[in-house]
Amino acid sequence: MPKAPMTKRERLMTTVRHEEPDRVPICPRIQFTWLDPDRSHRLEKLYSPAIDPMEIMSSTTPNYILSYPDKYNLPEVRVGQCTHEDGNYKVVERTFYTPAGRLSDCTRIPPSGREYGMSPNPIKTEHLVKGPEDLPALRYILPTIAGNYDHAIARKRALGNRGVVMVSVLSELCHQAGDARDMQDLMVDYYTDRPFFDELLGIFHERTMAEARAVMEAGIEWVFLNSYYNSISAGWSPAIFQEVFVPHIREVVSLVHSYGGYVDYYDDGHLSNTMGLIADCGVDVLETCTPPPVCDFDLREAKSTIGDKVTLKGYVDLIHVVLRGTPELVEKTVAEAMEVAKPGGGFIIGSSDSFREGTPPENMHAYFQACLKYGAYE
Repeated sequence: MPKAPMTKRERLMTTVRHEEPDRVPICPRIQFTWLDPDRSHRLEKLYSPAIDPMEIMSSTTPNYILSYPDKYNLPEVRVGQCTHEDGNYKVVERTFYTPAGRLSDCTRIPPSGREYGMSPNPIKTEHLVKGPEDLPALRYILPTIAGNYDHAIARKRALGNRGVVMVSVLSELCHQAGDARDMQDLMVDYYTDRPFFDELLGIFHERTMAEARAVMEAGIEWVFLNSYYNSISAGWSPAIFQEVFVPHIREVVSLVHSYGGYVDYYDDGHLSNTMGLIADCGVDVLETCTPPPVCDFDLREAKSTIGDKVTLKGYVDLIHVVLRGTPELVEKTVAEAMEVAKPGGGFIIGSSDSFREGTPPENMHAYFQACLKYGAYE
């Protein structure tokens, strides 16, 4: 006999407690998805009854490493900024004049929605931090964490029992140290100038902790710990991940848990060599659990080794299954995932990243129908 229906929030929270809800929550990444060229049919509206949302809200603290406003709220800093076009790219050149010295960078920004993709990454041709001598000046361009999450509180109130709200908190690398300094240079710094490496990452880890604390004190239950720059897929070794990043993850998790909150850890890359380390840090949810051929996540192995420690979220390949596959392949993939990961709770079916424009509507329909069909608990 099917279980009594739950609210979306009840379903998610029951799953995270590793108990069996009425059905497996369905929470794909959907922020880029329209099902028609004129963008009048957005995925979350078409399938809202089936989706159990874990909505991600942004911080209100400016991030001047990766944003280029007309005005900067930096009282002690003078900013010189010029912009010009270079072919399809917008080029932004900046100089920050701080009490501790000068910083400069140059960024090429490709247009979105065209040949570069829906949301292309900017390309840093010059990074702000060239060496240890730049760290005192760097601190002047990092605004104090705002601590204003009224938008997230309002959304949490509006959503009610129809889901959960998370605030994105960046890891020490994600759009922080990994954009202030070239990631390849950081990897070399680990071996050639460890004090500099540790100090730079430490500056941003302090900000990660401050943001997480502010989120908790504002009354938001969930931190979305955005950590894909820390991934093995970015080039870090498992040994460096364990030595450098695991202690930072533990600190964030310990802080959030001390407030009664939850951590959703985001790494959309290879996880086979790090998933155990991440689970041992106490994170509540691990995503995106991307399988081969794109990455290396083995759902069966994960369920048997870490499935009692962390809720697994994601898994369904957005490219080879949902975008390029058939309805039959979509159904088969979802059914197999449910067979492996559904028992005992601790599984939120989703996607390996955001479903993309151009996905056949029949595949999307097959995805949601299969999730509902195979996800019910008796």
